[in-house]
Amino acid sequence: MMLVGGMSLATLIDAMFSAPLTHRQAVRAITDGLDDFVVSPDLGLMWHLKYIYGDQPGSLDVVDMEIATMNGTLASKDVWLRLAS
Repeated sequence: MMLVGGMSLATLIDAMFSAPLTHRQAVRAITDGLDDFVVSPDLGLMWHLKYIYGDQPGSLDVVDMEIATMNGTLASKDVWLRLAS
């Protein structure tokens, strides 16, 4: 229901990190699946997914994501996703 009605990228990240996957598998599934969603606000033609890593020095554990656009950076809670029909 959430996929059809829409949810924030932060909600998707939290759900995937709660699944029985490693964070690496969850991040890969999220990034691979972003093309299946209609994203709001419109990101335009050029955008870049940025990874936020854990607090530990040298940590490679992704804990959040942001999307950088030509107009600035959007936090995961500000990006809305819904499945394309």
